[in-house]
Amino acid sequence: MMRSTLVAPPSVEPVSVAEAKLQAVIEHDEHDDMVSRLIMAARQEAEQLTGRALITQTWQQRGNPHGGAVELRRWPALEVVSVSDSRGELPTTEWAAQLGESPVVEPVDRFEGLVTVVYKAGYGAEPEAVPAPIRQWILATAASLYEHRERAVAGTITAKHDFLDGLLDTYVVQPV
Repeated sequence: MMRSTLVAPPSVEPVSVAEAKLQAVIEHDEHDDMVSRLIMAARQEAEQLTGRALITQTWQQRGNPHGGAVELRRWPALEVVSVSDSRGELPTTEWAAQLGESPVVEPVDRFEGLVTVVYKAGYGAEPEAVPAPIRQWILATAASLYEHRERAVAGTITAKHDFLDGLLDTYVVQPV
């Protein structure tokens, strides 16, 4: 069982407050802090639903790898920062990494004991690197969260736009 921990979150969000305000038709600055939090919540939900990191962030994965290889949980993987096992940090000559989609770190010989892999994942450091369908999903979700800020609304009929969730479908990480 491998456990993943976020070490360094993204430094920016995939969409700006200005873009979210345009989507939600907000013409004042009173709620900018709230809109910023809603963007973060929508991004985190998109990452949870897809299994992807959207903007560059650092992850640590730790445990006993199945079959010797460590399948990295956050895609796309950009860089492996370090690999260590019970012997300590391993030089890059002791392991090989396949980055991008279906990322994996494999030992040249074998890992011993508990393995820790620190890696960077995401589409890049800039919001524009995130695929447009995911950015649109975040905008629509943040706008919906802004419009429906209460936990429940009595006497209101709402319609769910199922096509919005379809924007994420092709980006969902399938377990190997």
